[in-house]
Amino acid sequence: MDLKRSIYKKIYNSKDGNIDWKWNEKKFNRIALVNRLIEKTGGLNSNYLEIGCDQNELFDSVTCFNKIGVDPASGGTHKMTSDDFFKDNKKKFNVIFIDGLHEYSQVRKDALNSLDCIDENGWIAFHDFLPANYLEQHIPRLGNGWPWTGDCWKLAYELSQARNIEFKIVEIDRGVGLMRKTSADYFVPDFSDDLLKSEFDKFLEILEELPLCDFEEAISFIG
Repeated sequence: MDLKRSIYKKIYNSKDGNIDWKWNEKKFNRIALVNRLIEKTGGLNSNYLEIGCDQNELFDSVTCFNKIGVDPASGGTHKMTSDDFFKDNKKKFNVIFIDGLHEYSQVRKDALNSLDCIDENGWIAFHDFLPANYLEQHIPRLGNGWPWTGDCWKLAYELSQARNIEFKIVEIDRGVGLMRKTSADYFVPDFSDDLLKSEFDKFLEILEELPLCDFEEAISFIG
């Protein structure tokens, strides 16, 4: 990782405040990764939950029969907020993908609720953990003319410091988080006092501490 970190520092241009993650050069995306998780858990019989479905780009591409998609606006199977869904949910899931409201406080709630209903050997994945610049991660969203990751990266930092949780960020598709708990006695620290009002400069500060990996390393991590 030392070589990679030195590269990140070089590609960050302090003049325009932009990280060139070279997303267009990546040969895989979140669909490929989620389907690998499905394959390794229950295959066609996996229980899959997706939070935030939008136009069903991912949801319709997941290769299992037992799928629930939650979105208050469009897509999925349940038109409701994730908070309302988790409040009444009694199911366990093999794979959960979180791509809902891209705000730290909400994605943190979605993560904790997902940890409560993930199968013992299940996986939780996240979208948009690696912003490229100040505009992409700004809360609230400043416009629709560019990608928006929001400040989900703040949760990523907490997960990197969690106890009895394995966590990595795959360098594809604007940063796909991968998480599994290794014990029922897990703990996710709450750094909100420090992170809540933090901006892109804080992300640059903690970037070296995030467990980044490429797609091949992610496949080995999944097993």
